[in-house]
Amino acid sequence: MPPPLVATLADLVAINSVNAALPGGPGEAELAGYLAVRARRSGAEVETFEVSPGRANVLGWLRRGGRPTLMFECHMDTVALAPMPDALNPRIADGRLYGRGSADPKGSLAAFLTVFDAAAADPAFPVDLCLAAVVDEEITMTGSRALATRGVPVDAAVVGEPTRLQIIVAEKGALRWRVRTRGTATHSATPERGHNAIYDMGPVIDALRDGLTARLLAPAHPMLGAPTWSVGTIRGGVAVNVVPDRCEIEVDRRLLPGDSSAEILADVDRGLARLRAVRPALRVERDAPFVEIPPMETSPDAPIVRAAQSAVRAAGLDAAPTGVPYATDAAMLAGLARIPCVVLGPGDIAQAHTDNEWIALDQLERAVGIYTDLCRAFGDLGRACN
Repeated sequence: MPPPLVATLADLVAINSVNAALPGGPGEAELAGYLAVRARRSGAEVETFEVSPGRANVLGWLRRGGRPTLMFECHMDTVALAPMPDALNPRIADGRLYGRGSADPKGSLAAFLTVFDAAAADPAFPVDLCLAAVVDEEITMTGSRALATRGVPVDAAVVGEPTRLQIIVAEKGALRWRVRTRGTATHSATPERGHNAIYDMGPVIDALRDGLTARLLAPAHPMLGAPTWSVGTIRGGVAVNVVPDRCEIEVDRRLLPGDSSAEILADVDRGLARLRAVRPALRVERDAPFVEIPPMETSPDAPIVRAAQSAVRAAGLDAAPTGVPYATDAAMLAGLARIPCVVLGPGDIAQAHTDNEWIALDQLERAVGIYTDLCRAFGDLGRACN
């Protein structure tokens, strides 16, 4: 029989929680039910609230009062099972547990649950705890956005993601929008009778580059580097023998702390206006953003960072805070609810979303000790502040 921590992770991996927006994804409902039962069994007060039909966040509270409140936050959804064979059949080999979500994010969730159970059994546990399990991190972060806008009375949060137990205190945000050109369809045998929307997209992309370049040349962030942008998709045309009357691209702009989405989009609009002035026949539209994720940066002096450093250092690991170029739920918690966050968890992001996802069991076990020590250190800092 595997130890309880590993058995918990195996249970989590065996539950299909592929994001409902992905083909064949059932969503998080079964996993949410499992977590609610598990939290109630510990004696926690449990609440759920729907973010979208059939998709609910789960909150488990251990509140005794008179001590700081710490949130353990983790998303429940995973990416698609394919192309990983036996993705829902957790397998242990060579000190690793294989399965979809083992690293991203169910290793963190299993470690959180283990500490949560221990806290429930210990009246002297140094902090009150909120275990927050949310939907839809992998697509549009509606779960963490709803959690942040709902308002949760916590002093800080640990967001579980595969960081190899490194302390993440800074993340790039993301701004994504669509740009569309319109033409006139006609038979490709007589293209002069129409207007090719795909041809127009070339100078539009050049105009976007001109509009975005200036801010990309600003000083780089010491942990995150420079901001970036890219055109990630392009769609146009209905058939090879039809002059296309429509072309659309999707643009991704990664944000640094201090970036303004409004100012970035104003730069884009000015570039498009200049292009329209020299190409009067051009019909181009910019949509409002369909994704807007704020950047995240937590002060190294924040109690949650100092507590994380104490715990990671005690485990014999590098406790220097660092940054990552991608976004996590911490962006919503910090950006919308002003909750100081660290991102910290077992597993390696390099294994996430792969066809052979795994997590090292010794790192999983070490995470439990780090989370426990972090709670102790955060509780001590909270009492010192009072």
